Formats: sequence, structure tokens, C-alpha cells
Amino acid sequence: FAIFYSVKANPNPAILRHFLAKGCGLEIASGGELHIALSAGCAPERILFAGPGKTEAELELALSHDIGEIHVESILEAERIGNICRRLGKKARVALRINPGGEAQGGAMRMGGKAAPFGVDEEILDEVLDCILGEPSLDFRGIHLFTGTQILDYNTLLGQYRKGLEIGRRVVERIKQPLHTIDF
Repeated sequence: FAIFYSVKANPNPAILRHFLAKGCGLEIASGGELHIALSAGCAPERILFAGPGKTEAELELALSHDIGEIHVESILEAERIGNICRRLGKKARVALRINPGGEAQGGAMRMGGKAAPFGVDEEILDEVLDCILGEPSLDFRGIHLFTGTQILDYNTLLGQYRKGLEIGRRVVERIKQPLHTIDF
């Protein structure tokens, strides 16, 4: 179990260094945040790149630094990462961001379920896995689920975690190997 502090929450270098000193990794959402994370002293392998709208230049920058994982938001993004990897002669460690079905919803700001700008819907999980697993330059490591923020009800959190583990088990059965990452 590991904690990754989200740089977008507060990119102040002193705060990032505090979390790094406690053994945390950093989660970034842009190329600028990658530079901030590296400047704060974060080892590249302790950086996760999550979030929609990653540009080609940002993906190339992340891959050139050999960061820990890139969390893929779509089939198109998986294809783009594969193309960049082939061009750079690299292999990317990736996890897939999944929008779980409606029973795992809750929180003030919802980011899972139907018509969300983040990740792929659970209903097309198999199709997206086929794409990722069929690309030799992608090292599939796990899944990322984010269904909401500001959740103070433990029953809601438990429901979301159970759903995440259910999806994780489904993926493990499909790929016939353990997951390295289940990102809640």
C-alpha cells in the first residue's frame, strides 16, 4: 500500500518535499507538474501521471524520464503512448483508468459512471484491455478508479473499494497475472 500525493492539490515545493520525506510518491496531471515533482526531488519511478488531456509533448516528456506509470484514459491515448514508445525505443508502464458502474457513485464531485470526461466506462473494459495488451510497447500494470471527492460516509467508500476490487479481480482473471496497481 502506498500513498501518492496529488501535486495539483498544492504544488508548493516545501509541501512536496514533506510528503516525499514521509515516503510518499507524487501524482501529476501535466508536464509542468512533472518538472515540479522532479525539482522537489521525487525519483521518476515514484511518479504517476494521471488525468485527461495529456498532450503528445507531455507524454514524451514523461516517457523520456521513465516515470513509474501513466494512467491511460482512452484507447486513443493508449495508441498515442504506444506510438511514442516505438519512436523512442521505450516501454511504458501503464494502468487503465476505469469509470465504474453507477452503484459505486458518491461524493461531491463525481468522476465515474456515464458520460464522464475521465477514463473508460466499465462496459468497454474488455475492448480497451485488448488494445493495451495487444501493444508490445505497453506494460499493463493495473487499474485506476476515481468515483468522487469529499466523501465522508464510510459506507460509500466501502462500496467504492469493493467495486474497485471486483473490477480488479475481473481484470486479473482476464490477463492471468496479478496487478501491480489498484489506484483508488
